[in-house]
Amino acid sequence: MGRDKAFLTVDGTTLITRQAALLRSLGIDDLIISGRAGVDYAVAGARLVTDPISDAGPLGGLTAIFATARHPWVLVIAVDLPHLTPSYLQKVLSAGGGRTGVVPHGPHGYEPLVALYPRSLLAAAETALAAGQFSLQRFIGVELARFSLISLEISEIELIRFTNWNTPDDTQA
Repeated sequence: MGRDKAFLTVDGTTLITRQAALLRSLGIDDLIISGRAGVDYAVAGARLVTDPISDAGPLGGLTAIFATARHPWVLVIAVDLPHLTPSYLQKVLSAGGGRTGVVPHGPHGYEPLVALYPRSLLAAAETALAAGQFSLQRFIGVELARFSLISLEISEIELIRFTNWNTPDDTQA
């Protein structure tokens, strides 16, 4: 895209501000941003973490969040998903019921950047990183088999929630 997606605007609000407000609307106050060092994301009270291994993709950011989180459960949302709603995130939280992590699954595979994870997956994430296994889809598959996570099927009507912005043209949609 050529610029940080976090600072794109939807309805006059940056995506990072919108996503922070979305999480806070659910009563989540321990906000952790996985981002680039030295960038001011301008989210009051949020903590910034950086990947422990550069170029490890989203698994690197997820690992950093697990290592920093204060709560045993971590709700992860990508910054570039402007169609997420509190009701959909509440559905993810409810599906876990405080007993298991939840990863939505749809026609394109798992959606690991709108998911509820047990913080206890830190060691597994660190092991995957150390082994150079950076695929988040693979990581999810392993953890589903270990029963650390469950899959939540995405209905056809919910697919819009997972439309992300990858090009400047997407912001016009």
